[in-house]
Amino acid sequence: MIHRLLHLPLLTGIALVAQTGPAVKPAEAPAAAAPEAPAQDVAIIKITPYKPTIQRDPFATPRDDRPTDALDLIDDIAVKGMIRKDGKNFAIVSDSRGNVRWLPAGHRFKDGEITSITDKAVTFHQWDVSTTNRSVFRTITKTFKREEGKR
Repeated sequence: MIHRLLHLPLLTGIALVAQTGPAVKPAEAPAAAAPEAPAQDVAIIKITPYKPTIQRDPFATPRDDRPTDALDLIDDIAVKGMIRKDGKNFAIVSDSRGNVRWLPAGHRFKDGEITSITDKAVTFHQWDVSTTNRSVFRTITKTFKREEGKR
């Protein structure tokens, strides 16, 4: 059995030589043949560095990636007070994350905007988040909250 396995590659090689035909000498090759483009070896592994264009935390939720002052909901805002600076009223508000900010009238949220700021309250126009129709809104008035330490 081993003796037969040794003859198998020999017979295969003879069969391949018989199929190729007579070899062409380089001098007999046609002179007008265009030079072939170098073949690209697909087995060569090229190192390609990874250069991401978006820099973000892959473990953060998309809500955490938004700007902190642009996309809050009106229901998450607590109104603390009002200050007047340079003749303009600012509402002092606290968001659900505990950030306290001064916001002017006209400031936009994800679902509404501040329409007026008075000495007693802040008025918001709130619309549906799932629509682009801003003409249908409800008016919300939030009065200033007393601090826990004051009586």
